[in-house]
Amino acid sequence: MFRARGLLITASALALAACGPQATQNEQAATGNTAAATGNDAALPPLPQVQPLVGGPAAPVRTAPAAAALPMTRRIAYTPAPQADTYAWIDRADRISDTIGDAPPDYAFDYDGGVQPYGWELAGGYRTYAEPVDGGYRYYYYQPGDDAPYLVRDPYYSYGYAGGRVVTVYRDGRALDAAQAQQRADDAARYYARALALYTAAGQRERRGVVAAQWAERRDQIARQRAEWDRARQADAQWRAYRESHDAEGAAELAAERAQRAQAAQRFDRWQQQGDRSAPPQLYAQQAAFREQAGIDQQRNAAAARDAQLQQRRIQQQQAIAAQQQRQNAAAQQAQQQRFAEQQAARQRVDQREQAQQQAQRQQAIAARQQAIQQQRALAGQRAQAEQQQAEQQRDIVRQHAQAARQQAIGQQRQQAQAEHRQALEQRRTEMQQQRQQAQAARQQAAEQQRAQAQQRAQQARAAEQAQRAQSHPPHRPEPPRPARPEDQRHDQR
Repeated sequence: MFRARGLLITASALALAACGPQATQNEQAATGNTAAATGNDAALPPLPQVQPLVGGPAAPVRTAPAAAALPMTRRIAYTPAPQADTYAWIDRADRISDTIGDAPPDYAFDYDGGVQPYGWELAGGYRTYAEPVDGGYRYYYYQPGDDAPYLVRDPYYSYGYAGGRVVTVYRDGRALDAAQAQQRADDAARYYARALALYTAAGQRERRGVVAAQWAERRDQIARQRAEWDRARQADAQWRAYRESHDAEGAAELAAERAQRAQAAQRFDRWQQQGDRSAPPQLYAQQAAFREQAGIDQQRNAAAARDAQLQQRRIQQQQAIAAQQQRQNAAAQQAQQQRFAEQQAARQRVDQREQAQQQAQRQQAIAARQQAIQQQRALAGQRAQAEQQQAEQQRDIVRQHAQAARQQAIGQQRQQAQAEHRQALEQRRTEMQQQRQQAQAARQQAAEQQRAQAQQRAQQARAAEQAQRAQSHPPHRPEPPRPARPEDQRHDQR
């Protein structure tokens, strides 16, 4: 996917850089600090885009907006990368980070209302920008000649791009599956748009040297984020396998600049350990020193000097052609950027209109659903009220019927009880009357028996008396019957 690019700096490239507009600024900054360097402290070969470190105190750092606060200019599609290349994007960015190492940034520039991103430009054309955010830095990685990033990294996620699409997403260095990656598509789109704008700003804004004291404070945080990828690569078998299969190519491609950046980092370490902030270290040789050495060589050898002058004129001609081409490219790039901005604005207006229409349709649909729901609720309430009234009426009818039945049953029970009571009274009266009649009959029968017995006893007594009298007296006329005695009358009455 990535093509190897040589990083060696040719003499003509150095001369072109020396005659450019940036050389004057570098020459002014290259004071006695560089000229006095000797032995092991001699200045390293120059890098064309490096601005000398500057003195002064560290200023407060303004952080860039978080992902959610960045504008959504347009959404980009997610197309998964081939399985074999899943770790190609993060591995390339990791190699670039390892090549830069702890070397100070090449320059800084203003962007987005006071944010000051750092920039590194490798000799092969790779670019890296870093802007401070909450929790660390957000990095943008570009291939040579591309204004679009191939990877953007924040303190938590990394997003790989190809052909204007997001093709892979990493969480702490581990590739996510397709479903998880699609959930990060909005943040990927916001970062992609900011990367395009950041690249344009880096080419248009003034590039300034980084404050040495500022870098001394911030370098540890950047180093920690770089170490996080090292740990993630060691822990991920798929990433390790990809690195091992591409290790030879990557090491050969970036070895020269990795060594140069490492030496620059060591020199900055020595300066920081000395604690002297009055004169920041000049890590790379400036173009003026190389031109001075070229003049000495010309004086020693006239023929070589004439050749050098001829070569210089050719270089100047090439520079003029290159400058003209650069102006044309800048004009074309500006026109392209303007067209891109107009296209983006047009797309944004179309998206806004579509979003407004969709929002209006959603609101209408929501209002219609709410109205339908309210109508359904009203109808349901009316039905429930009617059913409740009907149920209450039915309950009233049932209660009335039940009450009438109870009253009827109570009346029947009362009538039956009264009838039974009357029947019982009549039966008791009949029984009492029968009992009185039986008692009276028994009493009469007993009285009659007593009277019969009394009469019999009286007759027997009279017969015995008559017999006795007959024995003691002669016969005479029979006596007339005596009247009944009072006790006999009472007995007869009983």
